[in-house]
Amino acid sequence: MTRRQLLFLLAALVVLVAAGAAVMMGKREDWRADDPRVGRRLVPDLVIAEVARIHIKDAQQETHLERDGEGQWRVRERKGYPAHIERIGDFLTKLAGLTIAQVEPMGESQRPRLDLVEPDKPQAKNTGIRLELAGKEGKSLGRLLAGKKVVRQTQATAPEKGTPQASGRYVLGADASAVWVISDPLDKLEADPAPWLARDLIRVQGAKTMTSLAADGTPRWRVTRESESANWRLADGSQKLEDSRVQDIVAVLIYIALADVATDPAQGGFDKGVTLRIDTFHNTHYTLQLGGIKKDPQGDLRYLKISLVGDPPAKRIPPAKETQEEKAKKDQEFEENYKGQLDQLAREGRLKDWTFLVKNADVEALLRDRAQLLPAAKPADGKGK
Repeated sequence: MTRRQLLFLLAALVVLVAAGAAVMMGKREDWRADDPRVGRRLVPDLVIAEVARIHIKDAQQETHLERDGEGQWRVRERKGYPAHIERIGDFLTKLAGLTIAQVEPMGESQRPRLDLVEPDKPQAKNTGIRLELAGKEGKSLGRLLAGKKVVRQTQATAPEKGTPQASGRYVLGADASAVWVISDPLDKLEADPAPWLARDLIRVQGAKTMTSLAADGTPRWRVTRESESANWRLADGSQKLEDSRVQDIVAVLIYIALADVATDPAQGGFDKGVTLRIDTFHNTHYTLQLGGIKKDPQGDLRYLKISLVGDPPAKRIPPAKETQEEKAKKDQEFEENYKGQLDQLAREGRLKDWTFLVKNADVEALLRDRAQLLPAAKPADGKGK
C-alpha cells in the first residue's frame, strides 16, 4: 500500500467516525427531548406550607431542620437553636419551582463520576448531598440526591475572566432510572449546620454604663454617660477618655452576628477571658463573656456567652410643657418601642442557653483595656516629627 493510499484510508475513517458520532448524538438528543420527564417538577406536588422537616446529609456532616410546636424552625445539631427562616423560605421556594431540564441515560456504575453516590454508604467515594423533606407526621414529601454542578464554558465565562459559574446540577430524584439535570446549581444546599442558623444575636441600644472585668472579676475599666447624646467618661473621673474609642465599642454592640453555635463550649477558655457588662437607659442589663479563639479557615472565631435581664419602664413621664398633640404622638411611639423592647428581651434573654462563636474581627474592640480608651500620648517637643 502506497503512502497516498494510506492517507486516503485514514481520512475516510475519520469521516466515518465523525458521521457515526453525529448520528449517535442526534439520537441521544432526540431521546432527551422526547423524554416525558423533561419539564416536570423536580419535587412533584411540593406544598411549602406542609414541610416540617428538612434533612440534608453529605459524607462528613448532616443538618436536621425541624419546626417545633410553635412553628419555629430549629437546628437539631445546634441544641435546637433558631434556624435562618429567610434562607429556608428562599430554598423551598426555589425547590418548588425547579423543573427537569434534561434526562441522562446513565447506569449506576457511571454515576460516581457525577458525585451521585449515597453519602451513608460505607467508605463510599464521590458522594452527593442527600435532601429529604417530610411533613409534621413524618410523611415523605420529597427526596433527591444532588451531585456535581453543571458548568458550561462560554465566551462570557472564559478562563481569563475567572472561574466559570455553575448553571445547573446533576440530581437523582424519586425515579432513579436516570440522571436528571436541573437549571440551578442549588448553592444553598449545604449539610453544614452553620449556614442554616439565624444570624442575629444581640442589638444593644441605649448603652448607659459599660464595665469591663478580668477573668477573676477584677475591674479593668468602667465608663458612663448622662444621655445617649452625651460623651462617655470614666466613672471614677480620674482621666479623660478618647470618646471615639468608646464609640467603637458601642458600634460593635449595636449588632453582633452569629458565625456558629459552639458544640464544644467546655473549650471556650472563659477562665482566661473578659466579661463586659452593659446597663442601658431602658433598664436592661447585658453580660457578655468573651472567651478564647477557635481557629477557622475563614478567619479566627471567638467564644461568646450572652445573658440579658431587665424590666423596661412601661410608662412614659411627659415633660410639663408638652401639648396634648405632642403627648399623644409620643405616647404612641413609646408604646410601640415598649412592645419592641419586650420582644427583644424575650428573644435575647433565651440566648443564655447556648455558647456562640463570632468572628473575632467583629468583636475585638470589646476586649480593649483601659489604656486603649485614653487619648494617644503626645510626643515630647522635638520628637515624633
